[in-house]
Amino acid sequence: MGRLSAALGVLLLAATATVTIAEAASLRNGAFAAASNNGVPEGWRLETWARDLSEVGWEPAGDGSGIVRIVNRGPNDARLCQTIPVTPGASYRISARVKTDNVGLATAGALLAIEPRVADSVDVKGTQDWQRIEVSAQSGELSSWDVCLRLGSYANLNTGTAWFADVRLDVLGGTPRASEREWPTVGWSQLLATFRRTPWLQTALPLVAGLVLAFGLGIFARRAR
Repeated sequence: MGRLSAALGVLLLAATATVTIAEAASLRNGAFAAASNNGVPEGWRLETWARDLSEVGWEPAGDGSGIVRIVNRGPNDARLCQTIPVTPGASYRISARVKTDNVGLATAGALLAIEPRVADSVDVKGTQDWQRIEVSAQSGELSSWDVCLRLGSYANLNTGTAWFADVRLDVLGGTPRASEREWPTVGWSQLLATFRRTPWLQTALPLVAGLVLAFGLGIFARRAR
């Protein structure tokens, strides 16, 4: 039973580590389903280099989601940001749909940024129809990020209009630091919830469980003899 117990322990530790990474990252109101009175989506905040040069608006998309609009009437760096927790050592992808109108070509256009100065997506300039852009990065030693939807950037002030919709956060993987690998306080309800909303886990976990169980019961060792 010693081998079986060890195998089950490894399986549970792997599952709880997956929950730790998945639960550590969450993006609020990425669909912009709701906005406050000033047009800023709930869960987001507006930051600008010059507040009087920009305005933000919100409009419904017709499917329960919404679209936010950033207008820079003069050269500016305007951004909608949200602080999210991340697991140190894990990798994530941020993506969003973007459309632009008359955004200047000489400096940074509409883009996604992970702050503080972690990574930027490609930027969209000129007048462009809807397209999805993304940026991926590893959290390193950081335990939180600022996810920002920007028109312009540091020392790259720009004008024009940018629309953003359907912001998504995906966990790409990674291993928590040694200090994060201790047994987390995760209940069975959290494990089940993570299992249900993670398609690849629904396929991989039963296969891994079967292999681990076979190892624990010594099936492979008996066949070898």
